Amino acid sequence: MTSPAVWNSAWAIATAAAQADGLQLLDPAAQNRTVPDGPYWLMETTSGTSDRAGAGDPVNLEDGTIWLHLMVPRGTGSPTALAHRKAMSDAFRTTMKQAETSRPADLPVGLYYHGHSFDPPDLDQDGNRVRFSLGINYEYQDILT
Repeated sequence: MTSPAVWNSAWAIATAAAQADGLQLLDPAAQNRTVPDGPYWLMETTSGTSDRAGAGDPVNLEDGTIWLHLMVPRGTGSPTALAHRKAMSDAFRTTMKQAETSRPADLPVGLYYHGHSFDPPDLDQDGNRVRFSLGINYEYQDILT
């Protein structure tokens, strides 16, 4: 289960990064959205575990990955796509660097982003777009109510 606080934080950071880079971020679960002609981002999450810290402990520990998929029209080349993906990765790293001194407003208490992974595009996939993916691992602790 991905907590709403995690989704909202990642959405805010990724939306700002995409807009700064001149791209849109789309929610794959949103209905009736038109797809841009050029590159755009999709965001989804996966949760590895979500469980109490210990028996009777009111703290819930969750870990997972924020997946951001850059959808690039075929024939536009990799260098630009790689630059867009790096800019998105840097936005999450900058947020964590800022958190070392003062937590940014879009980073809830108990949420930490850490390791990033970069999934190469599958050049054999069908369609007129190529996917460049960025996985951002997170840990989130909150108090169960």
